[in-house]
Amino acid sequence: MIRNAILDVRRLEMLLAVARTGSFTGAADSLSFTRSAVSQQMSALERATKVRLFERTARGVALTEAGRSLCQHAEAVLARLAEAEAELEAMGGLGDSRLRFGSFSSATGVFAAEAFRIFAERYSEFALSYSDGEPYETLEQLASNELDLTVIFELDGWPPGTDYRGATVGPEPPLELIPLFDDPYLLVLPASHRLAGEESITIDQLAGERVLLTPPWQSSLENSWGDASLRVELDSSCRATGFEALQALVSVERGLTLMPRLALGWLRDDLVARPVEGAPVRHVKIAHLARSNRSSATRAMAEILVALTEGLDAGDPSSSDFVPSPRGVA
Repeated sequence: MIRNAILDVRRLEMLLAVARTGSFTGAADSLSFTRSAVSQQMSALERATKVRLFERTARGVALTEAGRSLCQHAEAVLARLAEAEAELEAMGGLGDSRLRFGSFSSATGVFAAEAFRIFAERYSEFALSYSDGEPYETLEQLASNELDLTVIFELDGWPPGTDYRGATVGPEPPLELIPLFDDPYLLVLPASHRLAGEESITIDQLAGERVLLTPPWQSSLENSWGDASLRVELDSSCRATGFEALQALVSVERGLTLMPRLALGWLRDDLVARPVEGAPVRHVKIAHLARSNRSSATRAMAEILVALTEGLDAGDPSSSDFVPSPRGVA
């Protein structure tokens, strides 16, 4: 007989949070528990399994071999439970009374907020909610049945379920992905820079320049530039997840950097953005769980997003004047 203490869902969720954050404190913060509550539950899980699951380190805790093994099974168990919950909700009609929608910030700023407005006006009978997050965060919410549909991006060699430390966040659930458009990265440089007046920039023109790199696009750029990168100083000493920090460093002439076209609305007035040879590209997509009984709300939002983003691949890639027109979809 399987011991109930091992299959306690809350304990398994805590275990995965500890594995993801590397500490009881981080897990507690992510789950809105106290550190002592997480510590007590993990101690109880160790007693139930009769093996050591954690090793204390200077930075927090690390999983033992047994802990890593249990994590793999926990991920599978929780994913199947979420699938079962979603399927039963769809059978009971709950999926046709609400839409839980997710997106990442730069997509929301350009088109996802408009899609949210259109859906709310067109389908006022649905309970509608929105969640902002990076692709790996909203995919995790999809897997746990907290979202019905989300807008994500992926890069070549960087799957959407990968966080900015390069770690895979949980098992990727079976997804249906609907491509929307490609979002190229642009070179960001001071308006006073010698190359600011160029329509586009080659790697040879960047010889001797420093380019500040950060995940998730760092590895894609390094692979694209290859040996040519030897002529450019690639600096990964400054890490940031938002666009503001690296722009500030460009502004004080620490180096140049890249940012995606969707984020041009956040570009500082003293900087310019130009297409650059070999730039990474974000592939923007709709993601929802792959199942036969997809709700009418999910289908409707997907149709709005596809219509609203039609043509975003076209035009000047360095222009910020590419916000989609809602005509024809409102």
